[in-house]
Amino acid sequence: MRITGTLVARIMIVAALPLGVLPDIPASSTLTLMIIAAILLALIPVTVVRLVALGLLLLSWTLTEARQMLNTIEQLTLKPVEAALRITDVHEARNQLTAQIVRVGDRYLFPPMFVTLNGLPQAQRYCQGQRWNMTLRLRAVHGRLNEGEFDLQRFALSRHTPLQGRIVHQHPEALTCSWRTQLIDAHQASFTTLTQPAIIQALAFGIRDNLSAGQRQLLRETGTAHLMAISGMHIALAASVGWLLARALQLLMPASWIGHLFPLVISGITAAIYCWISGSHPPAQRAIIALTLWMVMRAAGWQLSSWQVWTLCIGFLLWLDPLNVLSESFWLSALAVATLIIWYQWFGLAPRFRRQKRWLVLQLLHLQLGMMILMAPLQIFLFQGISLSALLANLLAVPVISFITVPLILLAMLLPLPSVAPHLWWLSDLSVSALIKSLQLLPAGWWHWQEAPLAMVLIWGGLVMWRSGLAYYAITPCCSLLLALLLWRSSTEQDEWQVDMIDVGHGLAIAITQGEEVVLYDTGPAWQQDDAGKRVILPWLQHKGRKLQAVILSHKHLDHRGGLASIHQENPAITLRSALNEPAHLPCHRGQQWQWGKLHFSALWPPVEQVKGNNNDSCVVRVDDGNISILLTGDIELEAERALVALEKQALKSTLLQVPHHGSRTSSGALLLRSVAGEAALASVARYNAWRMPAQAVVERYRQQGYMWYDTAQSGQLHIAIVGGRWQIKG
Repeated sequence: MRITGTLVARIMIVAALPLGVLPDIPASSTLTLMIIAAILLALIPVTVVRLVALGLLLLSWTLTEARQMLNTIEQLTLKPVEAALRITDVHEARNQLTAQIVRVGDRYLFPPMFVTLNGLPQAQRYCQGQRWNMTLRLRAVHGRLNEGEFDLQRFALSRHTPLQGRIVHQHPEALTCSWRTQLIDAHQASFTTLTQPAIIQALAFGIRDNLSAGQRQLLRETGTAHLMAISGMHIALAASVGWLLARALQLLMPASWIGHLFPLVISGITAAIYCWISGSHPPAQRAIIALTLWMVMRAAGWQLSSWQVWTLCIGFLLWLDPLNVLSESFWLSALAVATLIIWYQWFGLAPRFRRQKRWLVLQLLHLQLGMMILMAPLQIFLFQGISLSALLANLLAVPVISFITVPLILLAMLLPLPSVAPHLWWLSDLSVSALIKSLQLLPAGWWHWQEAPLAMVLIWGGLVMWRSGLAYYAITPCCSLLLALLLWRSSTEQDEWQVDMIDVGHGLAIAITQGEEVVLYDTGPAWQQDDAGKRVILPWLQHKGRKLQAVILSHKHLDHRGGLASIHQENPAITLRSALNEPAHLPCHRGQQWQWGKLHFSALWPPVEQVKGNNNDSCVVRVDDGNISILLTGDIELEAERALVALEKQALKSTLLQVPHHGSRTSSGALLLRSVAGEAALASVARYNAWRMPAQAVVERYRQQGYMWYDTAQSGQLHIAIVGGRWQIKG
């Protein structure tokens, strides 16, 4: 067996995959032993053994990259650091900037690492390209971890932005803005008269901060959001414009000067300039690297198949940066190209349709149909739904953006004619405005679907059976297999009921589920421009395919009721219950009981006269199925705990206990813990919270009383499945 470049690329792809699933990265000593073992195996003159050695060496390379990243994060978060930084992006609306850490003390950082800085001084104007010497207090990027929610930590690691923090002290080294910033400022005046400036900014400069919520929703529901993120398609368009310009210039050249290399080089330069102007975001950078590799293959005259080119590009990108394996956008792009290759090889149009220009509309329809069908399972897996109007929307949007908007934008930015640029911006805006109006006329087409494995079997499996002929020659076994799959999924054993402590940061939201219905205890916090109801709880319910039946509010504080308005707006018919004496709220005071399915709810606190809604007025509820029970305590503190034990000592015994007041020192007295006599304690805590909750003394107290301790700061969402009088917890 010959060891070819394509084979090495395949081994690289396989070697990078474990990085996405390993729970821990091996220590540096283990990685050193792996490298030594790979070198020793490579000395054995057997091809298969040498391939194993190569795979082990490439695996060591990917894990070493990850280990180096983790070591650097740990070193930079121990104490304040003195660093030299270069600003790469500024988000004025969020009072936030992103910067590359060039140097820490006297040590230069490589590979590049970036940091997000918040709470910037209002008096200072920052811009891309400036260099600063700063004293920073840093911590690792962290995010809420819930089923179906965006994984901020994974995203940050894939983009080499694993740190966030604030500025303690700063001193400018060079305040000159980059050429890109100057170019954006030079064209900014032309945007004041445009009707769709946010979309034009996104397409021209990669700035998507100004897209409104309505625009984002329209683009998502029509399946055209991918057009607003500068990626491989846009880079290819820029390269095509450069190629056409070069071919036009060749018309003026002597015949002896005309060759295939000149358009190839100009197209690469044009694409690189567009990548730089659009912000050089990782998807665009990956596209430029892949384009450069393809240009090298063309210039060298290599005759490679589509799959060989794809394999070499993916393997090379993973070798350059193994952390790409953590990026969803990387795999979406890679698999999108792979599906196109499959579609054209297995389900291509007849030659007479694909060679003649008069069939252009049919060719576009065939392309979009293939992308929609083959990418549907991935969209369902990542976004819990698909856009049914995406086919028609993309038939409208892709030609307009590809052949009109982006070329006009490129000409406006690249032509050295300042007097012509405003007219080109106006024409590009006109094309976008017409497109948006057309998309708004389409019916709402977003279809929520959580069954990604089933979609993979039905769509991908169905296409394979059709292409292989099994659908014709083995129709009965295929239908039987499909029926068995559907019956198996419908008969899978369901939990009798479930408890989910949703990770909402500093706040509380507990979902109690029977069947497809949910009762929610508290609704999480509200933030400056958003709340947990809209950002976390509603998407979680949608991801799980569940319907909200009722909400119980423990008390009035914003970290417990902050998401109520968004939740109630989406579900106006739900039952609301609290101890706040508010209109339309059913009471939740001591002595009240109600039944929901097989679950019995008992309100144990507060007394009827306590309606102020402070911590010690929290509505304490015990939920019981006759075998397993959970005590929900809100934010009660020691004073209320003692009064509660005095009044309801016998009724407090529960299997599970929601830790009062996030594990603060003012709660969780030994008297309450002994009276509950539970098996596990569940605390809703924000990672790196300013109050340093839970208090270590409180955690130790729970353990001394025989409780198992779980909190959302360490485990993310906590899921308790209850069936047959037993419970099982997962983080």
